[in-house]
Parts: sequence; C-alpha cells; structure tokens
Amino acid sequence: MKIIFGIFLIFIGTLLLTTIFLDVFSLSFLTRIFHNLGLFWPLILITFGVYFIYLSVRKRWLYFLSVGVFSAFLILLLVWPYESVSTPGKYQVFTGVKRISFKSGGFTVRFIEGEELRVYASSGIEVSKLGSDLIVKGSLWRKLGPKIVEIEFPRDIFELSFENGAFTVKGEFEENRFTRIETKDSVLNIRFNFQKMNVPLYFEAEDCVLEVLFRLPTGVSYFIDKKDGLLLKTIEGNIVESDFNPDLFFKLKDGVFRVHLEGGI
Repeated sequence: MKIIFGIFLIFIGTLLLTTIFLDVFSLSFLTRIFHNLGLFWPLILITFGVYFIYLSVRKRWLYFLSVGVFSAFLILLLVWPYESVSTPGKYQVFTGVKRISFKSGGFTVRFIEGEELRVYASSGIEVSKLGSDLIVKGSLWRKLGPKIVEIEFPRDIFELSFENGAFTVKGEFEENRFTRIETKDSVLNIRFNFQKMNVPLYFEAEDCVLEVLFRLPTGVSYFIDKKDGLLLKTIEGNIVESDFNPDLFFKLKDGVFRVHLEGGI
C-alpha cells in the first residue's frame, strides 16, 4: 500500500510540475481528467481488491498486480481521449431522414438550424439509420461522463420520439420543423423557441415525467388533452386556447406534466 500511495504522490507532483513549466493545465485538460475518472474509477476498486487478497495469501505477484492496475488507472486519466462537442470533423451526415428517435440512457440534445442533416454524438452514444428513421441510442458502455448530441438540420419537416431514458432538449428555430413529438417511459425536459408556427405540432406523452417550455409567436392556438396524471399548466402572453385545429396539441396520459407556454415572440 505504501508503494501505491507513493505512486499517487509522484503522479500529483508530476502533474503540478507540468502545470508550472509546460502550461497545459487548462480547462480542457481538467475536463479530460474528470471525464476519464468517471470512466475508469472501478480500477480503484480492483486495486484495493487485489491488495486485500495479497494481504491474505501473501503472494508477491498479487502485490505487483495491484501496483500495476493503479498505475494503469493514473495513466488512463491522462491519455484516454476525451471528445468535446466543439471538436471539428466529428459530424456524421445523413439524408432521407423523416423521424429522429432517441432511446435509452440519458443525454442532452441541442438542435441547430443548418443546410444539411449533421449529427455529432459524444462518447457513449450510438447513431444509426434504419430506413427513414435516425436512431440515437445511449450505449451500454461508457455510461458515466457527459453525453451530448448536437443535430444540425435543413429546412425539412421531422418527427421526434423519446423513449426509455432521461433527456434534456434545447433548440431555437425560425419556424417549426416538427409535425409530431412523442415521449414514453422517459424523463424529458424540452425547451424550444419558435418564431413561426408554419405547421401544426402534435405532442404526445405517456407514462413519463415531462417539462415543456415553448416560446411561441403571438396568436398561436393550443389545446391540452389530459387523461390521468398530474398537470401543472402556465400560460403567458398572447396565445389562444382552442380545440379546433390548434397549432399546438398536447395529448398527455399517465404521468407528471409541467407545460409552460409563452406567447409574443
């Protein structure tokens, strides 16, 4: 154990010297370390587990194995690559997409208007295309650490769905790009700003915890159809409640829902 503690002190000292003389102790460097700590912290448990076995059986090779595992942990903190959402050249381009489905895990989704459908997904998120469906799914490995999906899309119309996960979704749009949004068995926090509602939006939520904040143009109509569950509704500004062909229709069932609508953009 003394050797393990000594290696840790050497690691900290080397890190501080590197900071002073090479000026690499930046925010991105810190982010890399904390991100990798979230990935590889089980190696600490393995280190102590092997060492405790060594204390019982007194096999020398177990002692050196515990030292090796801990050394590998410290090295991985420094050298394992960390993907940032601002890293260039990491986007995938897709065509022929009509529906974007988000499944499993928990991550943040940012929508950006652009000229083509491009997707960036950080570590631990898989992106695939099946027919006209784009599927964004949290993978089983690399569960810890920040997960971000950034989607740049053209002036097309899409459907969105969220299932079996926890999602935070943000976007600002010149005009509404979505005809349908569905969420089921999930926790969803969604914040959209629409300058125009050129197409009606149908929003369906079932068996979920939902928080919606939509900023809408003046005069937009909405209607909320709730069956079972708890609803907290806040309406501000010049928008109209109407069940006759509303611009924004909510169908809510079996969940906890908070809907905040602001008119006057």
